[in-house]
Amino acid sequence: MKHKDKVAIITGASMGIGKAMAFILADEGCHVVCAARSRDKLERIADDIRAKGGRALAIATDVSDKRSVQNLVDATMKEFGRIDILINNAGGPVAGMARPLVDSNEFFDIMDKLTFPNIDEKSWNMIFNINFYGPVYCTRAVLPIMMKQGSGHIINIGSKAGKMKADVVPGMIPYASAKAALARFSEVLAFELMCADSPIRINGISPGNVATTLHQNLLPEEVEGYRKPEEIKDILLFVLDEEKSVSGETYGSETMRTWYEEIREGI
Repeated sequence: MKHKDKVAIITGASMGIGKAMAFILADEGCHVVCAARSRDKLERIADDIRAKGGRALAIATDVSDKRSVQNLVDATMKEFGRIDILINNAGGPVAGMARPLVDSNEFFDIMDKLTFPNIDEKSWNMIFNINFYGPVYCTRAVLPIMMKQGSGHIINIGSKAGKMKADVVPGMIPYASAKAALARFSEVLAFELMCADSPIRINGISPGNVATTLHQNLLPEEVEGYRKPEEIKDILLFVLDEEKSVSGETYGSETMRTWYEEIREGI
């Protein structure tokens, strides 16, 4: 196992892609730190990992709160003494909504309130804070540790919504803006680290349409073509492989190509 005994922090690990990645990395031999706001859900996931012989820690965390993020990092270091992987996964177009949607009409009703003429400052800040500043806070907290170690890999879970000319729906402007900012943040930080001859790697993953807990009440035809959270395994392990992926790139999990390659190929 290439990742045996590595320590991985995953934010937004209580459900969906984050939960799937926790089990994937545990199966790869990682010690997994599950972070999200729901402690009960995290504890169940950590218990399941431990039951399979792995090591896991559950830390209730609000990534939009710098003190909460620092508590996450401090608890991880106290338990494991190092941090090898950070996956900034927490977020979403309706960030902060933990319950499933009633139906697709509810989604569009919510999104209508997020269109630029309608969105209030509180909602804009919440979505931007979780999807952009959350990863920034987490990265800032772990980077000195990784630099001292001389190794580490940070992965920011992005979205096609953050790619230029990508399809969106009305109401995605705060989310798309935050994800576009996150992609550029990843790219430029990776460049800065390379200029400093740092071995620390920064990447993005754009997972495409994934059916999560939010979608469980929707009709099958409404989520047709959506992928299962666990299908992120191939791209996750690809990006973590230093011999296959290149630092500073955002990879599309549906194509296993970088965004720049997708643009050149008209995807």
